[in-house]
Amino acid sequence: MNNYTLGTLEASEQLIRDLYIDLRNRVNNWSKITFQTPQARMGYIGQHLVSVVTGFPGGKSGARGYDLVMGNGHYGEIKTCYRVDQLGSCGDCGAVVSSLEDRCSNCNSSNILRKDDSKWLIGIQHEQEFCEILDPYRYYFVLFEFEEINNQQNHNILAYIWEVDPTVKGFGYCLMDYYLNIRARSKSKAPFNMWPHQLKFALTNPNLIYKAIIKDDGNIETKIFPTFNNSYIDKLKPLQEYSKAQTITLDAAKNVLLYFNPGANTSNKNKFQVLNDIENIRVAKSISNLELCNALADAIYLPSLINQKAQIPLKLATHYKELK
Repeated sequence: MNNYTLGTLEASEQLIRDLYIDLRNRVNNWSKITFQTPQARMGYIGQHLVSVVTGFPGGKSGARGYDLVMGNGHYGEIKTCYRVDQLGSCGDCGAVVSSLEDRCSNCNSSNILRKDDSKWLIGIQHEQEFCEILDPYRYYFVLFEFEEINNQQNHNILAYIWEVDPTVKGFGYCLMDYYLNIRARSKSKAPFNMWPHQLKFALTNPNLIYKAIIKDDGNIETKIFPTFNNSYIDKLKPLQEYSKAQTITLDAAKNVLLYFNPGANTSNKNKFQVLNDIENIRVAKSISNLELCNALADAIYLPSLINQKAQIPLKLATHYKELK
């Protein structure tokens, strides 16, 4: 690529060729195949990728309509989180540093603080949207992130797609609790933040159906793909690793321990110790990931949902015997 100069006619025309004409033509060509929107945004690129990986077409719309048309009246919802090109900052002078820079352009420091705090956003603006949160047959969570964000010698990017059944307690309870309790207390209409690799997402019993490594030289190494028949449930980490997570309280952890071992002694134990006890039972009894997720979701979310039971639409409550 030629080195163009800002403020020149040549640069303006080449930019339009590269970032508009060529990109638009390529996205349009893919849109004819995937039936996803021809708009070129990373969230929509995620939708194209899910269509190609799952084999299901889109509904030809970006923000409206169905993200994925799955047949038999089923449809899918797609969420994309792009953590690759986030702005960082200089650890010495505080200046903004782009993801392309290895050193601070202001003070030349190599002490760069990289950010990877982007998350999936699930908007629930009003009662109608609340009633429809479990309508998608599946949710698909797409993630692009650096393989090693703080290693400037490694520019590989990881691309993932997880498939989630929204009726799993860890998902359904979580969104109901957000709308009825967290959102109501804050009086905010901000979307729900689902953070990759954190406990709340792990509780959805996510099925990893796609993983690829995008190399710095442009080569792609696909590790997991539906035709490989190697998708797998992304299981909860050893529970002790969640001891600092605010999602689960000490009392909730104790209730889970007592659920699996009614005679357990929970007095004078901190959260790490209680979670360690649950983890030992998990291993000894070969408790499935879904059973463990459900027990944790019951302990974390159910007490506050029971208090709001009258506010839960029947359409949602019918999925869970505890809320009927």
